[in-house]
Amino acid sequence: MEQRVLERVGGIPALNCAPPAPRDRAWTPAGTSPCRDTHLHHSLPTAPDTLADTCEALLARPLPPAPHPPWDLHLLTQPSTPDRFRVALRIHHGHQDGVGTAHTALALLSDIPGDGPPAHPAQRPRATRVLAALLRLAAPLLRAGPAQPALRTALRGTAGPHWDYRDIPLTRLRALADAHHCTVNDVCLAALALALRSLLPPAAPSPPSLLMALSTRQPHERHTPGNRVGAVRLVLPTTATTLPAALAAVHDQTAAIRRDRVRDANRLVLSLPRPIRPSSRLLRTLVGSRPYPLAVSSVSIPDSFTCFGARLDAASMFLTTNPHRPVYLSFTRTPDTVRCTVITDASRRNATALPRRWEQALTEGP
Repeated sequence: MEQRVLERVGGIPALNCAPPAPRDRAWTPAGTSPCRDTHLHHSLPTAPDTLADTCEALLARPLPPAPHPPWDLHLLTQPSTPDRFRVALRIHHGHQDGVGTAHTALALLSDIPGDGPPAHPAQRPRATRVLAALLRLAAPLLRAGPAQPALRTALRGTAGPHWDYRDIPLTRLRALADAHHCTVNDVCLAALALALRSLLPPAAPSPPSLLMALSTRQPHERHTPGNRVGAVRLVLPTTATTLPAALAAVHDQTAAIRRDRVRDANRLVLSLPRPIRPSSRLLRTLVGSRPYPLAVSSVSIPDSFTCFGARLDAASMFLTTNPHRPVYLSFTRTPDTVRCTVITDASRRNATALPRRWEQALTEGP
């Protein structure tokens, strides 16, 4: 695997770049080329619990420091399962977002190059929609008092792991989506609302809202460096008691997001020139843990592929978190499964119950 990665890494700009200087948008070559000792690692956990511990440790391990590009790749193998292995590709989010990293993983590892996550060609949004999207995103900050206290309480806890996941067959989710004339992502979000309902106090004052990531990558930007992610606020229908009811409420919102071209509004805001572009500090405030205790994103790997003959079984997106960042939950779709993964910090480990309750919402219903 090391030889393959080193042969291919030169064709992926984000893995060979240094971030732009302050007030500059130009990516420059890194001070050193990717190398085996710095960027490629092989671990041999001896038991399933050791594998989990190894993955847990990787979440806290620092990325390679400057002048090296901030990414690395870890191959995890076990003698007890020689036909299976796990790969962890880690990269600074400023260098590549989740969709970009999925394209990078395929380019580095796939036996035969295939399609990565679908990209979204740009369209021109109306100016009023851009303003509306910003105001909706900022809504939790504009209210008096602490934002979303019930959701904060639901996530708070110190017992349990830092992360957890559950898998659902894509066929199950596709059947539900087709039956209710919505998308697979709508089904995932509706089930999340039911999962969160079971954690919230009975008298929660209002439905919680989460931060939903929107990729702004276009087809020609598959391997372009940079964090090309916008965001939108989604109100979770935690008052719904059935999956169909939750689906209807979620679909109304996601249909409006598409109709109003909110993704393109985000793309336009992020591409504005200085000084009218929102500052990084303002954007961090808008999407931080104060207004949004929970953030969600999704990525799809649409085509089957193999890596040294091994078929992709499942995948997870991770984002390191801390008290200043939202708890992070991802839906990662492969041709066979959708995996719900949550990662959190030491003070909000109640959140790791969400994947299990999400699974229950999807498997215990009709």
